[in-house]
Amino acid sequence: METHVTHPISQEHLAAAEEELRESLDSAGIDVRIVESAEAAAEASLLLDEIWSVTGSGTTVLEPSLFIALAHAKNYTAAAHDRDSGNLLGVTVGFFAAPVGKSMHSHVAGVRHEAVGRGIGAAMKLHQRLWCLERGITHMTWTYDPLIARNAYFNITRLGALPTAYHPDFYGQMRDGVNAGHASDRAFVEWDLTTARPDHSDSTRPDAAQQGEASDDAVAAVRIDADGSPLEFDVPREATLVSIEMPSDIETLRGTDPELASRWREVVRRAFLDLFADGWKVTGFRRSGAYLLTHP
Repeated sequence: METHVTHPISQEHLAAAEEELRESLDSAGIDVRIVESAEAAAEASLLLDEIWSVTGSGTTVLEPSLFIALAHAKNYTAAAHDRDSGNLLGVTVGFFAAPVGKSMHSHVAGVRHEAVGRGIGAAMKLHQRLWCLERGITHMTWTYDPLIARNAYFNITRLGALPTAYHPDFYGQMRDGVNAGHASDRAFVEWDLTTARPDHSDSTRPDAAQQGEASDDAVAAVRIDADGSPLEFDVPREATLVSIEMPSDIETLRGTDPELASRWREVVRRAFLDLFADGWKVTGFRRSGAYLLTHP
């Protein structure tokens, strides 16, 4: 594949990214390959539909033809394969974003359900990071459902990507089996590809995030009640660290108690919009399941 480097990256930084990717691939037991052929695109499209439980006629997460178009235009279309069996286990797709030549938007990434927990998602993200760095791209963005605690922890704590905006019902009504019937609120994440991951270098973690992990000094904007419902609180002006607690498994909750899940959506949406409007910034995510925000 042709490479156009517009913003040179140091060889030292590239070497570190390559080593980190190699370790991650070995740990997950996978190889990541660029999707370019029609056959590979069709297989990748089917896997995404399986991951997102797409069953309706005429509905798909990403058409094979769009895979081919994106690949032909030199965007990022990749698939993770098991090293032993060769089976397809994951798919990631991204496209170049504004500012042109500096940023990529990672549109979709998914891992086959039975392979979750092997570190495949992290390996795919690190492969995408290296691919970008080799082309001079130093900034990546994507969106995710802010109520899914494991994704928040992965993005913020493992990768070091931070939510910078909250978009209510970002995609409108979605028709896949995971999102149908629910508001498609999304947190917009930005990742500086030139910094080390927090779990590899503690020096890159914001001080407030470290303090919040080690103590209970955060003022709660949203807290989980004893019955699992969300409690809202006003944030005093003198607060320096604020937390927004999350339910441990919103996906299961949507099936068992959709009314409570909708209430969580409304409360978390309100908290983020109010705090962001007042200048608060996300700086961390507790392993126990809470966003941490500071006010510059």
